[in-house]
Amino acid sequence: MDIPRLRASWATVAERGDEVPLWFYATLFLLRPSLRDLFPVSLASQRTRFVSALGQIVTHVDDLDAAVPYLRRLGRTHREAGVRPEHYPVVGQALLATLEHFLGERWTPELAADWTSAYAVVAEVMTNAEVRGQGRQSVLLPPPDTGTGARNGLTADRVRARPFRRAPWHRRGFDRGDVHDFQRRLADELATRDREAARLRAEVARLRARDARDGVPTVDEQAVALLTRAQLLAEEILTSAEARRRRLATQAHRQAEAAADAAGEAYRAAMGSRCTVQGEEMERRLAWTRTYSHALGMPLRVADAAFRVPETG
Repeated sequence: MDIPRLRASWATVAERGDEVPLWFYATLFLLRPSLRDLFPVSLASQRTRFVSALGQIVTHVDDLDAAVPYLRRLGRTHREAGVRPEHYPVVGQALLATLEHFLGERWTPELAADWTSAYAVVAEVMTNAEVRGQGRQSVLLPPPDTGTGARNGLTADRVRARPFRRAPWHRRGFDRGDVHDFQRRLADELATRDREAARLRAEVARLRARDARDGVPTVDEQAVALLTRAQLLAEEILTSAEARRRRLATQAHRQAEAAADAAGEAYRAAMGSRCTVQGEEMERRLAWTRTYSHALGMPLRVADAAFRVPETG
């Protein structure tokens, strides 16, 4: 993987700003329409997170130790949102198609292999986080061990046979420091194997991507462009509707406050010396609730009637 080449290509693509995630999500939803249900109507905040995540990955692509904690958190977040391991290949396909679109002639087979390898590492770590989150162990490629002692690593037999020093005479069990040292060594060994497995899988993906992508489904760029415009229009309508909702709520609140004040005055005038704080508060609350509900509900009922299609026949 040529890290400088990969980073330079991302810097070029990132200059296009919001166009990049717009194109990516449109491509993804055309490739796998069912994935649209996992996202909200507005993708504005999602697009920002996408660019930020990709920037983080590119920054740390040559430092897996630094990237793993972030990628695992990202994997768990995606799992909680409904993303499954079988979705990752189509996400990678949408990413490569997006990069190819914005890079044009600068998108070469070598660069495609770089991005394929990088994404394979990312998908491996994130998928491991998903699988572990479901209480199952990820299937990793084990490092070779000939049993000759040439490789001084941990094996299942060595772990099972590992003796521990006994604790001092006034304590039960094993020596805590000895156990902790072994735990740290075991954690380091597992992390090393995770990295080796991820790199092996990335190499497999790179070799597979060397050839032309024959038989891989593609999407029409006109369809992608149309879907991006539709997404922006939907977000514009949603923003306008939300602004109107806030205005209606503010107006309804003012009317309700005025009605509550009037109800309190009417109660005091009617009850005279029999007026109580509790009674006035009850009248105020009833007036406030009735007025707010009516003021806010009427525009909604009018809008609902305007959009309802009359039945015919």
